[in-house]
Amino acid sequence: MSTALIPPTDWKPVGIPGLEPDALKAVKATGNTLVTAGPGAGKTELLGQRGVFLLQTPACIYPRRVLAISYKRDAARNLRERFQKRCDKEQARRLDSMTFDAFAKQILDRFWRALPDPWKLSGPYKVSGFVSRPQFLDFQRSCAANINTVGHPINWVITLARKGLTSADIYAVNQDKFNLSIQDLELSSMHTPSAAALMHIAYIRQAYTNAIVPLTFQMIGRLAQLLIESNPRIRAAIVATYSHVFLDEMQDTTGVQYGLLRSIFLGSDTVLTAVGDDKQRIMGWAGAHTNGFGAFASDFLAAGAAAGQEHITLSINYRSNERIVGILNILKANIAPHEPDFRAARPTPPLPAEQICSLIYSPNETAEAEALVVLINSLLSSGTSAREIGLLVRQRTVDIEERLKPFFENAGIRLRNEDRDVGGASIQDLMTEPYAQLITECLDLLMRKRGGGAWARVLENMADMDGLIDGEDEEPVAKLAARLDAFHSSNFIADADKAIAGGDAVELIDRIDAFFGIPILKAMAPQYQQGDFFDNIRKATRAFMAECADHSSTWRASLARYRGDDQVPLLTITKSKGLEYDSVILLGLDDDQWWSFANNPQEGHSTFFVAASRAKERLFMTLCADKKFGKLKEIYALLERAGVSMLNSETILKQA
Repeated sequence: MSTALIPPTDWKPVGIPGLEPDALKAVKATGNTLVTAGPGAGKTELLGQRGVFLLQTPACIYPRRVLAISYKRDAARNLRERFQKRCDKEQARRLDSMTFDAFAKQILDRFWRALPDPWKLSGPYKVSGFVSRPQFLDFQRSCAANINTVGHPINWVITLARKGLTSADIYAVNQDKFNLSIQDLELSSMHTPSAAALMHIAYIRQAYTNAIVPLTFQMIGRLAQLLIESNPRIRAAIVATYSHVFLDEMQDTTGVQYGLLRSIFLGSDTVLTAVGDDKQRIMGWAGAHTNGFGAFASDFLAAGAAAGQEHITLSINYRSNERIVGILNILKANIAPHEPDFRAARPTPPLPAEQICSLIYSPNETAEAEALVVLINSLLSSGTSAREIGLLVRQRTVDIEERLKPFFENAGIRLRNEDRDVGGASIQDLMTEPYAQLITECLDLLMRKRGGGAWARVLENMADMDGLIDGEDEEPVAKLAARLDAFHSSNFIADADKAIAGGDAVELIDRIDAFFGIPILKAMAPQYQQGDFFDNIRKATRAFMAECADHSSTWRASLARYRGDDQVPLLTITKSKGLEYDSVILLGLDDDQWWSFANNPQEGHSTFFVAASRAKERLFMTLCADKKFGKLKEIYALLERAGVSMLNSETILKQA
């Protein structure tokens, strides 16, 4: 039965004591809203509470739905899980939380037959990655040699766009310009502001000559936008479906993504809530809109407060202690001097200043690694879990892993490179995939005589796959429970502490796949519906589980290794966005790690700000005496202004 709706004035936040006034204002907003939410401001909670408010009050009347779009898969998952904990299942089913890429792909997969000429697809397509350097150079040479060749994609484009182009123009385009040019072009109007954009359209045209058309997610986004702009009925159907849309991490929205959203929702009755922090804009290299906040304000807040449209700023930081918040305010003043300072919700712990934030200075990398071992063991001994210690780097996690791993292993510390590729996916990305999560839950269940929470989660997945609502479809759910019970009985691992090999793990995953059925598993998520994405995730899951089994002594240990239990995570700053750690150790505050800082100081400052703002209680940075740091003199000046002290590695080693 439907839950009775609550009058908006009577609604209260669910699952938490309350919200700060500005956050509550954003939750209950009736018009388009742009929320600037600094680090630790609780933006995920805000969006979760807004979703609950919309569906528990008459703001979003059935059958209309709420669409939440995030930049990253783990952010989409976190919001979905937050929402599911705050409302009943019937309400939760009316929230669609997905990434920008999944949203665009869903549109193309559903409506591809409506693509207009010359962009009609005659058959299937597959998702491909960014154009590689060899691919780009081959295509560049082909374009330069065939500008006047009728039928060649570059000749076709310049003829259609009525643009002049020379071989010199083509050779002046580098790979970065080529990859980023898709952010500025449009297919419906053939808007091509540069030679790189002309080449990119020609590249898409060339892709169409393949039996299975390879398309990047950026190309998929442009084709989805073309579908919307050439088919008013498709736009009307999407608008009719969603009364409210959430845009998470607004600062990272690319030109392609914003173009698609604008083409669908501008001028509609759908209410948009965009949340982000332009101080954390660090995805410029991936095409992030140079002025996403300004564009949104111009397009969706033009009617002003009279129409309920407003820009709200949240300044309370619930994550970091007062000392770290003070440092963040120094960094913020350099990036956004006109914004109000953050306010800390928690005091500084009673510790010496250098134990809360300091620059660890070592004579060389060996001394640095030895000091890190002592520091991390000290944190572990104090009660901090391994997963709450984040090792962040600007780039090249593989190199850092190889350097630190021997020292960590000798000390009994397990390091987990979250960026490491395991069979076609990074560990961090794999852990957010619905298929991989289901396999984990099933393995956990099969190692338990009484399933407990694992049983409930697997059964809930089964009910969702069958479109059942717990509490309403009691008889069908009972039948699923009987099936699960039989599967558990026949595959139960009576001794989870017995020896395991990689082949054993893969064989059990095969039985889990057979129990659910591949078609059912493939229907779990929109991104699994087209091409070989599902097959790749399935392959990566099996490969990583087999690896964990081969490096573990028992079933229980292999699953713990797979999940990352008791392992210290190592990841790039970019991948750390949206995460938080009790203690952050930023490795390599030097010119080698930050070699590109001088090319884009604004993004460099934002990247450092993101790293520092992941810390809840402690923030450390490292520098070796044999490393130069002249490119980062602005960062070091800010740290000096913030009173960050230097801590010699020798001092740490004496504590061992």
